[in-house]
Amino acid sequence: MTNSLSAFSLLEAREDCDLCLVGGIYRRRTAAFVGPTAEDALRALGIDAAFIGANGILDGDVSTSNMEEGRIQQLAFSKADSRYLIADSSRIGRRYFCPPAGAGVPLYNDAQITLSNKDEAILRYD
Repeated sequence: MTNSLSAFSLLEAREDCDLCLVGGIYRRRTAAFVGPTAEDALRALGIDAAFIGANGILDGDVSTSNMEEGRIQQLAFSKADSRYLIADSSRIGRRYFCPPAGAGVPLYNDAQITLSNKDEAILRYD
């Protein structure tokens, strides 16, 4: 399940997974669906693992530049059994408007960071 049209497009040709695209208000800038409709769809589902992106990672705080996207990220993180933050190295040392992993979702200092060949940081919160 995703609210990202980009993620959906990358996975739609795979025969080994079933996909659910969450609807809502479409944000062209990020190709994501946000707003009350998307949030209601997330509330109704169980989430094994949540993967979210971030615009900034500074002093253990994670932030995004859009409040609506931050709300849907907070909701996904609060419902998920496993939580993953995905960001490239340019996000480290920056702070933006809205913290996606907000109230009720702890960010642990011992998060594991792995760098892929594309220099993407993947942080797992247990």
